Amino acid sequence: DKPLKVRVQKMVEARNFDIEALKATNGKVITCKAAVAWEAKKPLDVTDVLVAPPKTGEVRLKVFANALCHTDVYTLDGHDPEGLFPSILGHEAAAVVESIGEGVTSVQVGDVVIPCYTPECREPECIYCQNPDTNLCPKIRATQGKGLMPDGTSRFSTPDGKTIYHFMGCSSFSEYTVVAEISVAKINADVDLNKICLLGCGVSTGWGAVFNTTKVTPRSSVVVFGLGAVGLAVVQAAKANGASKIVAVDVNASKWPLAEEMGATDFVNSSEFENYDPKVKLMEMSKWGYDFTFDCTGIVSVMRCALEVAHRGWGVSCVIGVAAAGHELSTRPFQLVTGRSWKGTAFGGWKSRTDVPLLVKKVLTKELDIDKFVTHTINGLENVNDSIEALHSGSCLRAVVEIAKAPTKEVKPLVQLSSEPSFGGVLKRFTHYSESCKCDMTFSIYLPPDRDQKKPFPVLYFLAGLTCTDVNASTKSGFQKYAAEHKIAVMFPDTSPRGVDIEGDEEVFWFGKSASYYLNATEPKWKEHYNMYDYIVKELPTFLATHFNIDPNNQSITGHSMGGHGALICHLKNPGMYKSVSAFAPICHLTAVPWGEKAFPEFLGSLEAGAEYDASLLIKKYTGPKLKILVDQGTKDKPLPTQLRPDALIDACNETGYPLEFRWHAHYTHGYFFISTFIEDHIKHHAKYLNFDN
Repeated sequence: DKPLKVRVQKMVEARNFDIEALKATNGKVITCKAAVAWEAKKPLDVTDVLVAPPKTGEVRLKVFANALCHTDVYTLDGHDPEGLFPSILGHEAAAVVESIGEGVTSVQVGDVVIPCYTPECREPECIYCQNPDTNLCPKIRATQGKGLMPDGTSRFSTPDGKTIYHFMGCSSFSEYTVVAEISVAKINADVDLNKICLLGCGVSTGWGAVFNTTKVTPRSSVVVFGLGAVGLAVVQAAKANGASKIVAVDVNASKWPLAEEMGATDFVNSSEFENYDPKVKLMEMSKWGYDFTFDCTGIVSVMRCALEVAHRGWGVSCVIGVAAAGHELSTRPFQLVTGRSWKGTAFGGWKSRTDVPLLVKKVLTKELDIDKFVTHTINGLENVNDSIEALHSGSCLRAVVEIAKAPTKEVKPLVQLSSEPSFGGVLKRFTHYSESCKCDMTFSIYLPPDRDQKKPFPVLYFLAGLTCTDVNASTKSGFQKYAAEHKIAVMFPDTSPRGVDIEGDEEVFWFGKSASYYLNATEPKWKEHYNMYDYIVKELPTFLATHFNIDPNNQSITGHSMGGHGALICHLKNPGMYKSVSAFAPICHLTAVPWGEKAFPEFLGSLEAGAEYDASLLIKKYTGPKLKILVDQGTKDKPLPTQLRPDALIDACNETGYPLEFRWHAHYTHGYFFISTFIEDHIKHHAKYLNFDN
């Protein structure tokens, strides 16, 4: 097998976009359609523009979808003092890289990306990028604010040579656009581009205001002023963080049902009060105020109200909405003296290139749902002005303009079956389609506490034993406390394919369903579906890295009984793939025990073929890094005398000098009381080698 890094890269490059077609325009000026804002308060004009090739540090994108944001309309209506005309608006987009300029290394042609108006240069000298508390990288702020690229020129022009300005560093209401490399977030290609474009601004901003800027706490009280897309994202995130009381405030009562669906507990219609000021009503509902308040309106009087209903002594109020030019905030200093804090947020505090890909993963795993935010879909850039009408209607959260049809790619959905909080993290269960096993497979995964986590977690695979599913170890082993402490994600695959009808797969408990022995079958009857070895060592690492904040090159493996056998052979057949290995009561010499005498001829055609999946035999020819193997074994284990054969493993390690820590435990049997007793030792063993902090 090739190293895992190579396998992951190959999967990433397997795109459905026509790379050669994209490359055909590289280095050339492209004539395409764009929605040009020639002047304030006029409809956008869909016309031909010229898009020059990217220069050093720049990327040219083919845009597939763009959602209209209030900031676009704010500029078009002439309220933005920095607004320039003519320009191409748009900054909530999903696109594919068409070409790259000199020096660009973080993306390549064919990558799916979200352009971001907040750059992230990542330079060591950038005090903003190096500070975890802010995302306000100023690297290209001066030129971006002037509607220009970093070299002080524009990549857009009319056919007769007139300059067209860029907008917010994105200008995505165009079939093609050019952006700075430091403003491009590379994301998973297996996404709906017509929805994921929302992460370019509004929805991400609302989530970040909760997760990053204010860090809303469990059981806290929250007030959200304004129930547009940003406000509803705040509601959604506050609910996700465990807020117990979420009051939604708006002048439009029709927005309440969706706010309630997303987690709001109460609704206040501010149009029912003099000067639209609901302060008295809100304070009646909570005597001392609210722990966290958010303004999502851009109205300075609402910002003041939000501050003044924040809890006396510790309340935090966050300004998200952008006020009109020239407007100023005011309040009595006493409001701050008595313990309230006033904060603001831009793009929710997310560092664009680092954090947007992680948000995409949360969307893919349904931790955060964006489906309800898309209320209008506009087909074709030529109908872009319909999106503006929709936004003005009051019934629109986000109108997405489908600028180009993305190549179709059949991606079977990852379906979440359950989610349970545990020790600050969460244990989730999913089903997905496996390419290796050619059927739906189920797994459980524990994700440790990650409120402020940006670095990918290391992962420990736990392979279960005969008769088990992914549920047994995940619910009975007692691993969560220790995995949470060491910040290790723990993955529990199922023990075999299911839902496939194969004669004989349920005749005995030690063969077939729940008894795959983590091998690749070669016999015709079994080889289509029973490819658990490939599933564990090839498919799952890439799958987890794609869908979760997990490092596929920082992984370890353990298991119990048949799963202990699986952990040993996966390590021994893949030198360097795992950082550490351990096992509970493993089957150590499968070719020499009755279970193997049944399994190997059925799956592989002969007992002799099983040598490639026998840990004691593999150790004798192993030439890779000799990771110390930790094994625990109970003396009262019923399968011990006839099925487990630890003596063969001990002898093989002694013969070859392979480091083995084998621990006997008097009176312990084969089950999960045994595992839960010693699971802490195993987690600590793996934590030493997974090196999360480094």
